[in-house]
Amino acid sequence: MKSIRTASMLIALIMIFLLPILSGCSYKGIDKRSFVVGIGVDPGEEPGKKFKVTLKIAKPISSLKAVTANEYAYLTHESDSVAEAIRYLDTKADKVLDFSQAKILALNPDLLSQELFDLMDYFVRRGDIQLLLYVLAAKPSAEEVLRVQPTLEAAGENSLYNYFDETGTESPFVTTTFLFEFRRDYDTKGLSTVLPIVNGVDGKNFTVNHGLVLKDGEEPVELNLLETKLYNSLKKNASGFGYQINNKGYKFTLTFDRIKMKTKFLLKPGEKPRVLVKIKAVGVVNESNKVLQLNKLNYYNKISEEEITEQVKNLFEDLQEKNVDPFGFGLKYRATRLHTDRVLDDSKAIYSELEFDVKVVIQLKSVGALQ
Repeated sequence: MKSIRTASMLIALIMIFLLPILSGCSYKGIDKRSFVVGIGVDPGEEPGKKFKVTLKIAKPISSLKAVTANEYAYLTHESDSVAEAIRYLDTKADKVLDFSQAKILALNPDLLSQELFDLMDYFVRRGDIQLLLYVLAAKPSAEEVLRVQPTLEAAGENSLYNYFDETGTESPFVTTTFLFEFRRDYDTKGLSTVLPIVNGVDGKNFTVNHGLVLKDGEEPVELNLLETKLYNSLKKNASGFGYQINNKGYKFTLTFDRIKMKTKFLLKPGEKPRVLVKIKAVGVVNESNKVLQLNKLNYYNKISEEEITEQVKNLFEDLQEKNVDPFGFGLKYRATRLHTDRVLDDSKAIYSELEFDVKVVIQLKSVGALQ
């Protein structure tokens, strides 16, 4: 016991003598940091320059009561690579560029028709950039979207965050895609990734109501309002969304509390490949052009099922025709088959010939507060 105590005291003395020669910590205080809140990448405008990188930097605010609007600084540079552009932008700031608070990665749609692995590689490899970064397609350009300052934006916040973090607006037309999802889905065979499209309107407001489907080797496919809403409901299992039903003389709006989709492949020798898609939705009627009777709920369920079945089947067939697969039918086929050298080629061939057998079951709980 005495020898152990002596050894401990000896180690402690050695550490005390070593303290003066240890190097100082490289940590820099907040006052020596410039916090980047958004990154934008556009095609280069100068000859020979591939990328134009824009950084949105939050200016320090001493007191929220002292300001009435947010103030940001913007740094822009063009280069052959994103890494080189950001390295050059370090020379334009008197403080360390800190990316730990960056939540927006805005990409110009013109870049999304190109090969994206090199572009994504930089953001994924940087340890100080969060993989929970929101990735979006920015129109008319990434720089213009980053420079938008909405009139209702309060000091100390970034309005663009509220569209994607589910603490602000809740819209059926908004798709949230994180950086890790973007990289994973884009690189996954049998699955296409979807980015939200953000339009900067007159530099004062955002419009977020369309999605953009991306697949390596294919042209991006823009989803319209209905297609974007269906994708968010069926793939993201989102609820609370309204659907317009116009069938057999009835025009009413349904709001679904729960919606779920299941798929199953039906492959028989000598027959075309089929996939059974079962969709179950539970909701209520919010608006109608006619007086609805509670005892006719089954009839309203039926005409609603017919309408939504047609909408969903049209969406699947349109995406199939354009050779993109945001619902991951090809991935589902690969995951449910024994892995062989041919399974990837088989999944591609089957998806191009796949027939969609869509079955929608709707359960309306009521016809609204009138009944």
